[in-house]
Amino acid sequence: MANNLKIDDLRLIALREAGKKLLPDGFWQGLGEDSLHLTFDDGPSPHTTESLLSLLEEKRVKATFFFTGENARRYPELVEKTEKAGHQVGNHSLSHKFSYTESLNDFQAGIEETNKIIFEITGVKPVVYRPPFGIIDGTRANIVKERAMKLVYWGALAEDWNEIGAAEVTRRIMKQVNPGTIIVLHEAEETKIQCLDACSAIIDQVHERRLSFTTIDGP
Repeated sequence: MANNLKIDDLRLIALREAGKKLLPDGFWQGLGEDSLHLTFDDGPSPHTTESLLSLLEEKRVKATFFFTGENARRYPELVEKTEKAGHQVGNHSLSHKFSYTESLNDFQAGIEETNKIIFEITGVKPVVYRPPFGIIDGTRANIVKERAMKLVYWGALAEDWNEIGAAEVTRRIMKQVNPGTIIVLHEAEETKIQCLDACSAIIDQVHERRLSFTTIDGP
């Protein structure tokens, strides 16, 4: 992994390592010897989710989707399709605000409302939570854990919310991949083609390394 690293690669790796030291305890890395975790943030989206589900079915890959409560309420059919396809649905807050900008009561209510929305659609309560922007404080992390939910951070990040091209997203991610890595991609209308093309290429390259994918809580 250390060969031919660019400035962006070193910056992203440094960001992850700083997060591990500064943020509350959570899930940064899987324990599998030959598997990784493919995750998607910010959906469900009518521009990407259904296409991602088709791609994942074609590639025979299971992933974890971190949905916001507002988007889940807006597109319940996409939440239902995701869960029925065997993917894990996680909680990504109600409205994607920095968690520390909300009062503790609003933060707690947002988690519970998002869990309720997802449960009413799928019959399954989310057991994983990813904080918006990957940042959370200790008090709010405890609120998550008190609800028997696992706090999930990131492993391989590409800053793919920017339009940097699928090839660059793939290159950045693959420079950070090891067994157990949590890969993060983002759903958005503006970057829908980038997301789909990068996802396909990442899956193919991971499989070429004889590694596989599981959801956060296992197969």
